[in-house]
Amino acid sequence: MAKKLIAVIDVGSLTARLKVFEINSKGYPKAVETVRKFTTIGAKSVEGIIPAEQVNELCRCLDMFRTKCDEYKVTNVICVATSVFRDAGNRDVVLEQIRARTGFKIDILDNSMECYYQNLAVRESYPDFGKMISEGTMLLDIGSGSMQATVYDKSEFIFSQNMVLGSLRISGMLSTLQNRTTHYADVLEEFIAQDLNDYHAVEPKGITYKHLIAFSGGMSFIRMLGGFDPFSECTLSKDEFMKIYNYLLKTRPSDLTLNNSIPAHAAPLLLPVAMIIRDMLEYTGLDQIYLPHASMSDGVMFSYCHEKFGLRLVMNPSQDLVSGARNIAKRYRCDKKHIEFVEKAALDIFDCCQKMAGLEGRDRLLLQLAAILHEIGKFVKAKGHNEAAFSLIEYMDLIGITSDELNTIAYIVRLYPQDSPYDNYYYRNLPPKKKVTISKLTSILRIADSLDASHTEKIANMSVTLHPDRLHISCEAREDMSFEEWAFEHRCDLFKDVMGIEARLRVRRQV
Repeated sequence: MAKKLIAVIDVGSLTARLKVFEINSKGYPKAVETVRKFTTIGAKSVEGIIPAEQVNELCRCLDMFRTKCDEYKVTNVICVATSVFRDAGNRDVVLEQIRARTGFKIDILDNSMECYYQNLAVRESYPDFGKMISEGTMLLDIGSGSMQATVYDKSEFIFSQNMVLGSLRISGMLSTLQNRTTHYADVLEEFIAQDLNDYHAVEPKGITYKHLIAFSGGMSFIRMLGGFDPFSECTLSKDEFMKIYNYLLKTRPSDLTLNNSIPAHAAPLLLPVAMIIRDMLEYTGLDQIYLPHASMSDGVMFSYCHEKFGLRLVMNPSQDLVSGARNIAKRYRCDKKHIEFVEKAALDIFDCCQKMAGLEGRDRLLLQLAAILHEIGKFVKAKGHNEAAFSLIEYMDLIGITSDELNTIAYIVRLYPQDSPYDNYYYRNLPPKKKVTISKLTSILRIADSLDASHTEKIANMSVTLHPDRLHISCEAREDMSFEEWAFEHRCDLFKDVMGIEARLRVRRQV
């Protein structure tokens, strides 16, 4: 593949960034130029509305980026935005204005995808990341509007939790207190500690942390205050970090601007970021912290190259999702052997009829996650557990899944125990294409679950074969399968309705 140029524009609450990448013959991206412009969009948004003045400011910025892209003759530009647009009540109107005036179509990232791209950037830019996560590792993504804590251990993704603890949000909420108290730092500490305590209440227990990685939009200024290159990664000892923290604690934001050339709208945000890091250092008991130099734009480009050019990533993103779902199922005390069987059976059926059913590769992952999570509602209540599971899934943090995909998983889990989804009020109001996909995946999960209806793993070997007029499931059983056969007969009607072929089960008793 010949070298080509692709650009990524990332519009955040305080910064708009353009990165031009050169893609080499192996599909690996290398940044050739970065242009960053500080904006006031996040700071000047009032009650969740982006004012016209800030729209004009952003359009001028994007016009400048367009000129830079024209210099490089870049025609492929990926444009994304985060919480500043995600939380804006007038975002649809503003996005259309921007498209009409600049030609850029901005995609709004879900919180989960924003964190996914940021984590991906760190993972791909840090050569020893795979080795690092063999031990307890925490990633802190401290954004303007929220913070995401992600935990790895024994080379597996364990847990991720979002908190409304962003630096801009904290500063904005408590700004009125600065002139009313001489103990503003103490109030700030109490505010942050309250949310962090909520996080510690739900995080996995028993993990011994060995590494802490923190990144945010203002991290370059923190590196600069420590005497490091602001545009390079660095590792700070706890003592080095505490010197920076203590300096921020006693220095007014206006003095940071005058003495350290930190932009006025960024200076008040550094202390909340430093406080969060300090609290996590204390909690984990670590004596150093790694501050990578990696932006979300890098993550967007790595993901694009993975999908379009087959770039091999350091870690398989799908495996992270599967690992995360399994840890959630464990937390909700699901029957491990049952969900492992249902997961495998569902994927075997999917692989056999994917082409015939017109399903996509991403649908396979959604089905797999639904199979793993299909019984988590039983932790809440036995009767109607599928409704409870729907609510639990809707509020989950699964990094790398869009809100629409998470909703699809939730509906599959909600509908699979029902004889027919067609009478469900919520199902009837889904978009037509989504209805079809959910129906097909639900029909597969219904069959897979019926094959272990007793939760006793009677099946030893199973094979799935597709014929022109039927899907044939053949299995060997250690015990009597009368209950499973009855469940299968009552669960296969939906499969015939949506796939157009009959599902049949043949059981051979092991001698």
